[in-house]
Amino acid sequence: MNCPKCSELMDAVTENGITVDRCRGCGGIWFDLFEAEDIIETVDVSTVDTGSKAKGIIMDHIRDIKCPKCNIAMQTASDREDPTLKFEVCTGCHGYFLDAGELKDMSNVTAVESGLETLIHKAKMFGEAFKSMHYKQD
Repeated sequence: MNCPKCSELMDAVTENGITVDRCRGCGGIWFDLFEAEDIIETVDVSTVDTGSKAKGIIMDHIRDIKCPKCNIAMQTASDREDPTLKFEVCTGCHGYFLDAGELKDMSNVTAVESGLETLIHKAKMFGEAFKSMHYKQD
């Protein structure tokens, strides 16, 4: 498969049983549906997202691309947790392309979100424990 942004060959990269395609030229990564989420949850993403972040920022400005699998125009989408993170998605096969550095960015957002959820849960538990210790229930 060739990269939808720079047309270089893409190599299959397998981590923890999940295979994605990474561009030899720009370091962008092609994911089939849900592969990025699976990678983020099970793998150190720095072993997959090895491209130059600076090159990724440059390549991110290229938006008019075709799906390397379906050959249809891809649409720009944004991460639901970080709307500033833009990537391209195929409306046909539902695959998506992340520029170099964007998988790490997605992973960082996921880690922060998980940490916040844990803190909120602990705060609620503390609040309930505090109320039960200091207020008599009728």
